Amino acid sequence: MKMRFPLIPAFRSAFAILLLPASLIAQESQSLLWKVTSPGNSKASYLFGTIHLLPENKFLFTDKMQQAFEATETLALEMDIDIPMGEQLKMAQQMMMPDGKTWAEFMTAEEFALLRSAYVDSMGIKANKFDKQYVKIKPLYLSGLVLTTLLGNVKAYEQELSAMAKKSKKPLIGLETLEQQMSFMASVSMEEQIKQVKEAGASLLREYNRMLDAYLSQDLSALESVARESGELEGMEEVLLTKRNEAWIPLIREQAAKSSTFFAVGALHLVGEKGVIEGLRGAGFTVEAVN
Repeated sequence: MKMRFPLIPAFRSAFAILLLPASLIAQESQSLLWKVTSPGNSKASYLFGTIHLLPENKFLFTDKMQQAFEATETLALEMDIDIPMGEQLKMAQQMMMPDGKTWAEFMTAEEFALLRSAYVDSMGIKANKFDKQYVKIKPLYLSGLVLTTLLGNVKAYEQELSAMAKKSKKPLIGLETLEQQMSFMASVSMEEQIKQVKEAGASLLREYNRMLDAYLSQDLSALESVARESGELEGMEEVLLTKRNEAWIPLIREQAAKSSTFFAVGALHLVGEKGVIEGLRGAGFTVEAVN
């Protein structure tokens, strides 16, 4: 049995992976969609930067994005979200705090009281949910749950694009497996995760809204600024960003050379000196913003 299951870790969504870096390339154009021309394939592929979770009424997919999707033969996501139930159970186990511990055991009583107040009093999370659920989940995986609670009706690009591909009978591939993705997550230390959740506190929703505003403006430079100012990339950029980009670029090169493909990954994976755009350009691909 397989089910659609979008993987939305906490500081991935809040926001180390939710989007991920941007720099001088973003100044070329304010665009989430980039045309990729392979030396070995005259038919273009496209890179599309996503945000993994957003309010249903703010879902952004323009006519040009739709046209690019329809013009390609294959959809490539960070990971195929058709996950067998057995794999989902393994993932659920890895998302839990180690040895039955809770956040409280990794900080002082005063720090925990302040954090609980931020979630319950400031963000309006139900006390029972915080006490019996949230504190038992590794912080890295939490913000997707928090934001879903706070935002109400939401959409995820992975699910929407997967449904579009299925409707048009377009093959779907993943740039990494569930096991690979979970391995990257597991390499982030508990100390770093606890540090992040303490520092984020009640600002999680505020920083998310700043990130969302920049995303909807298709402003990659602003996305980087928000991510860096919020501190969400600190201590995790190498693991959650650079190493994954390095693993993806050869796969994207190979796939784009043989089949016109719509690649949809977190928007901040696209840019920066170690981003996907520069990686493809360095391999001889032409990468141009679609305005």
